[in-house]
Amino acid sequence: MNTKISALYLYAVHQPKFLIARFSSIGDIVMTAPVVQALRAHYGDKAQIDFITLAKFKGAAELISAIDTIYTVEKSTAEISSDLQKNGYDYLIDLHSNVRSRSLARALNIITFKVNKLGAARLSLVLGMRKKPVEHFIERSLNLLSPFSISQPTSNPWGTINCTAPSTTLPSNYIVLAPGAAHHGKELPESTLEAICTKVDSHFVIVGGPDMQLLGSSLASKFPKKVTSLCGLSTLSETAFVMRNSSLAIGGDTGAMHIATAVNTPLISVWGCTRPSLGLYPWQTHPSSIILEPNDRGHRPCSRHGARCRHKKFGKDLCITTVTPESIIDAINTITQTAP
Repeated sequence: MNTKISALYLYAVHQPKFLIARFSSIGDIVMTAPVVQALRAHYGDKAQIDFITLAKFKGAAELISAIDTIYTVEKSTAEISSDLQKNGYDYLIDLHSNVRSRSLARALNIITFKVNKLGAARLSLVLGMRKKPVEHFIERSLNLLSPFSISQPTSNPWGTINCTAPSTTLPSNYIVLAPGAAHHGKELPESTLEAICTKVDSHFVIVGGPDMQLLGSSLASKFPKKVTSLCGLSTLSETAFVMRNSSLAIGGDTGAMHIATAVNTPLISVWGCTRPSLGLYPWQTHPSSIILEPNDRGHRPCSRHGARCRHKKFGKDLCITTVTPESIIDAINTITQTAP
């Protein structure tokens, strides 16, 4: 089925059952929270709102408190489609629009609302054939709800994010550093982090996965009185707690950036081989937040996901290295000095 259906049928379902599909990755799953929140705010407890994702990303979906049940697959939706069919869903909200979600739509054979990924427009930005930024992913996702007369939320758009206090004792006031990323083109350089820790009079808590443990340990050993590393030691729910209780978060175009946004923490987002124009910038973020883009390299992204840098192949450094420590420190001072 497709979205060309009558409003009469939509309104006839008074206690609708929704299944939302987003299989990866952490940041993209976190960005589905406004859709879940909009549905829950509109229907309250009358709606069933379930979610399906890859098993390795279940922790990201667990951050979204308004979800009823989370289903996971290892690889294929065929692993679980027969069980999902028994749930009698009315609608599939496809926020991934890939092979898995299309297979799921065929198996369930229900009314499906599929997000427009704007792949051609995003590629045109990378190729330099387009200058106009694409519409944000969350805006496109919320547009799918218009047949239900659900408008974009004006208050509490992210809903409640589930947070769990870590076992580590946190300082009373601290800044979060989230240096890691899936691609090097979005990672904060160690030299930049060292300069920040040296010149800023604050305690820093570093968050990240196991791949960031070596970096976190290195910074903690160099700055034992100023740095606490939780890399590889905290769950996503604990990371959300750390973010929510911090005075400021600093990170690249990653899942941590979207978590900080979702918990309404002031954010300095540092951009490298991707750019905000691709439609994945911090959405409805804290008003004090600041975006820093690469110096002297314009707004054209090198790649859609940060895997390639068109400058490095000419013997230059990755774009993110051109965002100087001084510019980040200036942004820190701007935010902290204006904080209430």
